[in-house]
Amino acid sequence: MEYLTLGLILSREEGNEADSFLHIYTRDFGRIVAVAKSLRKITSKLSGHLLPGRLVSVRIVERNNGGWQAVDAVSFGFLPSSAESLKFLRFLKEVTPLNESDPEVWKKILAAVESGEIRREVYGSFLDTIGLGASLSKCANCGGEVAYFLPKDIIFMCKHCFQRSLISGNEAIDI
Repeated sequence: MEYLTLGLILSREEGNEADSFLHIYTRDFGRIVAVAKSLRKITSKLSGHLLPGRLVSVRIVERNNGGWQAVDAVSFGFLPSSAESLKFLRFLKEVTPLNESDPEVWKKILAAVESGEIRREVYGSFLDTIGLGASLSKCANCGGEVAYFLPKDIIFMCKHCFQRSLISGNEAIDI
């Protein structure tokens, strides 16, 4: 089957030979992993459209093994290139489940891309939308007021406990 959907490219990883694996949050299928054949070849016409942070109209095909293949794409918007944008893309990749569409998450992604800036309130709103309840959570260590979320461990921490921990600031999200 072949589908045309909108999506945000979350990451792009090297695959076999000239292929790449794309993590895409799509409007219709949620977060998917799709292979893009020959994407790293110098003659690839898709390469510039399938970069992290690009909002794309992408044509995907179901593969025999149950996976996806991106066969065509046109970009029509993007997040500005910044450390905060890359952090946001990594956050979406880590907290959104595979193959589960959520229209509210998609609306929030579009709003974030349109505004062009990612503020700390955006993260809390996303966490509430996907059911992790940032607004109701307490610190996992002391029960204090939440200041950080650690996507890798899916835990919330207060400022004091986070500063005492050996966790890098790159691994945490301010909320």
